[in-house]
Amino acid sequence: MSLYLPILMYHQIGVPAADHKPDLFVPAERFREHLKCLTDMGFRGIGPDAVVAALTGTGAKLPERPVLLTFDDASAPAFAPVIEALAAAGFPATAYFVAGDEEALPSRTALSAYVQAGVTIGSHCLTHRPLTSLSDEAVRAELVDSRFRLEAAAGGPVEHLAYPFGSYGSREKQIAREAGYRTAVSTRRGNRHRPGDIFCLRRVPVRPDTDCRKLARYLGAVWHCEHVVKETLRLERRGGK
Repeated sequence: MSLYLPILMYHQIGVPAADHKPDLFVPAERFREHLKCLTDMGFRGIGPDAVVAALTGTGAKLPERPVLLTFDDASAPAFAPVIEALAAAGFPATAYFVAGDEEALPSRTALSAYVQAGVTIGSHCLTHRPLTSLSDEAVRAELVDSRFRLEAAAGGPVEHLAYPFGSYGSREKQIAREAGYRTAVSTRRGNRHRPGDIFCLRRVPVRPDTDCRKLARYLGAVWHCEHVVKETLRLERRGGK
């Protein structure tokens, strides 16, 4: 049995600099439109701890239309306006920081303010390298060291992970579990999850051209099924099971 829970995947909100990928930047006005659309459709924001409880059957039942907002490559200069928009709309969120990027990592004071505003601090590893290209020792360092650094900066536990570039396999999932994480999000597309997916949760990618009509479609069953079928066909072509 699967759990209906769209996990929206944002990166940056605002206008990209010349040396950044524009498709990873959602304009601030569009982001505010998304929050209004979600509210109008009856969605209620939740945090990743609620995902754990729902998938393991250890917590309260989720709202009828839950949604988890996530932000990869979160950075100090760009995230403050996002906090304001989330607070105004009443949505919590999860922000995954690259712990080794000192320029992008907010101060301890800022991180504490984010937590107070309903943002869960997560890890996007230490150096933002694809984990499947690294040795076992390097993967452990990426996961463990980033968690320790972020916990020291945030003054609280960091238990949720986003794989850089969506790069993971069975080894990375196992090491993430051993490193003390409770969830990990991937770039696999979909809006439903099974209990065994807790370390490879599917997400809904949000781009600059994602208007409310597209967003509503991405939140539906047809879009999810389309991507599950595509994923299955790719695995079959590669000889996977």
